[in-house]
Amino acid sequence: MARIIDKEEKRCDIARASIELFCDKGIQQTSIDEIAKSAGVAKGTVYLYFKNKEEIIFTIWDIIAQNHRDTFQKRVKEEMSAKEKILDFYNFSECDKEENKEQILKLYQHFVSSMLIDKTGLYTAYFESFFQEDYDFITNTLKEGMAKGEFYVDNIDILAYTIIMLLKGALVRAKASNMDFYEAQNTLTQHIKYLLDQCTRTEP
Repeated sequence: MARIIDKEEKRCDIARASIELFCDKGIQQTSIDEIAKSAGVAKGTVYLYFKNKEEIIFTIWDIIAQNHRDTFQKRVKEEMSAKEKILDFYNFSECDKEENKEQILKLYQHFVSSMLIDKTGLYTAYFESFFQEDYDFITNTLKEGMAKGEFYVDNIDILAYTIIMLLKGALVRAKASNMDFYEAQNTLTQHIKYLLDQCTRTEP
């Protein structure tokens, strides 16, 4: 009897198999032929699951983001303050293998590089939709903190967008300064903590 193939599982398998290629060669320099070889499938099979290389990249980030959200939901506790929740939301320690940590950092940096030269708008559109979930989480958590009297924020919208801009900038800086994953994580945490401390105030 022929084995029934789970299409979503196969799609994810092909995407995961291309991560190392993208990290080592960059997104623009990686071909569909190489992705097919790495995944152990024919080139036509790759196109059976993905329209183009961009869809593969976006699927990788969907997988990483979902894993992070699931892990965060297991870590977060009701008694945590809003500030603690936001800091923990940007804690990526679930990447438990050293090579995975470095791969994710490299992959993000390659993604940003591709977005900057992209003329189709695909990367920008995905990037913004990707961070919309971050924005929703931050704004809701800040409102929760204000409702509990933990702190008071003059403009939640600006603070939420500033945190997201900080994340984007910190990871670009990590590439420019040749930081490893741990250095990038510590830098990001320190800056978000400082921003929350400076942009919040106790009620007069």
